[in-house]
Amino acid sequence: MDLSRSALKIFLAKGGNAVVFFAGITVFARELGPTQIGIFFLFQTVLGLTTVVADFGVRGALEKRLSEGQQPATMLATALALKVVTIVGAAGLIFLIRPYLNQYLGGEFAVYLVIALTIQEFADLFIQAVRGELRVGETAIIEFAREVVWVVSGLVLVAAGYGVMGLIYGLILGSTTAACWAFVKLETKVGRPAELSAWSLYDYAKYYFLSSVSGQVYQWMDVAIIGLFLTYADVGAYEVAWEVTLLVLLVSKTLSITLFPQMSQWSSEAAVSRIEAVVPEAIGVALFLSIPAFVGVFVLNYEVLATIFGSEYTIAAGVLVVLMVEKVFQSVNDVLGSTLRGIDRVDLVARAVVVTIAINLVLNVALVLTVGLLGAAIATTTAAIVQTLLNGRYLARNITLRVPYRLIGWSLVSATGMGLVVAGVRATLPFDGAVLLASCVGIGVGSYVLLSATVPSIRRQVLVPGLRVVTSMIRPGESLTD
Repeated sequence: MDLSRSALKIFLAKGGNAVVFFAGITVFARELGPTQIGIFFLFQTVLGLTTVVADFGVRGALEKRLSEGQQPATMLATALALKVVTIVGAAGLIFLIRPYLNQYLGGEFAVYLVIALTIQEFADLFIQAVRGELRVGETAIIEFAREVVWVVSGLVLVAAGYGVMGLIYGLILGSTTAACWAFVKLETKVGRPAELSAWSLYDYAKYYFLSSVSGQVYQWMDVAIIGLFLTYADVGAYEVAWEVTLLVLLVSKTLSITLFPQMSQWSSEAAVSRIEAVVPEAIGVALFLSIPAFVGVFVLNYEVLATIFGSEYTIAAGVLVVLMVEKVFQSVNDVLGSTLRGIDRVDLVARAVVVTIAINLVLNVALVLTVGLLGAAIATTTAAIVQTLLNGRYLARNITLRVPYRLIGWSLVSATGMGLVVAGVRATLPFDGAVLLASCVGIGVGSYVLLSATVPSIRRQVLVPGLRVVTSMIRPGESLTD
């Protein structure tokens, strides 16, 4: 597996996804308004939380076992059988609480939730199976196609007057596209389920389940609680701010997806030194991009929300800043968690998850009731910081973990300089709206790159390797793993 080429493919696809998704959310938010888009975000929230039950760690376990080469045909068939069982269980739960669920969501959405959940789970299972075959880069176009189908069909249906239902139909169509494409891409044939394979999947899934809960909890718990105690408009504004901050995780999520199967292979080969060499580089690259993003949002939070989405969403300006702090820590945690899972210490990831879920739940309820929207952001950020510190501690017990302090320090210095430049530009330019925002972003990016390029350690550890990754696409054979 060529790590650098796979990483670049995933990054380009995720970058394309982000552009398409962000453009779609911008139009949907403006067309539907905070209340209607808030209802859709609540639907997504419930869908995200029910995937915890519908998956139960099966997807991650299948990816792990396929990457190890353990009876792939049997493993795939067994995972499919287990997946049917977990989906039926999740669907049964949805229908059991259907009246309360529809009341919470503000409409008759339970049936559509079951349909969306079923198709999405099989799509994600097949995608992770392809990754387990060490063909991570080939899943990039599938993820991109899913996003494009959702946004394009959603735009058409919203324009035709379907409102929130148009977005839900688009979501289902996108997952259907991904499920069919990923299944066709699979090289592993479907064999016959086996009891021993089921136990093998379970041994990993029981811990991966808890670690995957973390992602769903961080992404959806705060929105779910806001929907319970506040208004649909509050949900819409908060989730719009959350979606803006997700752009920061493009690189760290790319690294996480790419590193996991490779770390798994190195771990099975006892190549610890290779793992120890790559982890600090990945952390440094993730922070090199997430730190200046926080500084930029700290300076331009109001302008971002008002210009892109509309003035009614600026109630989440403070939320945007706090959630960007969360994304700085989450970018590191993506690397740490992926490495722990890759070296088969998913039990430690699960241990950290149990602690942070409790913190997130208690703080969200307490702070949403007392502080409002900002309280949800503070709760989620606190939980993210705790989980990152715990995962770092656990990983350091299993490998020699070197934190690139010098690179982090220089990134902070360069980002601070960039922030001062952007603040000066905002205060002096005679423009407002989109022109001001575009000017500030462009000048900010340029100043950060120029300031960073003056630091030898950043040039050596980030900029030059980044160029090497790009050139490896043109000249195959060069790789971070070489």
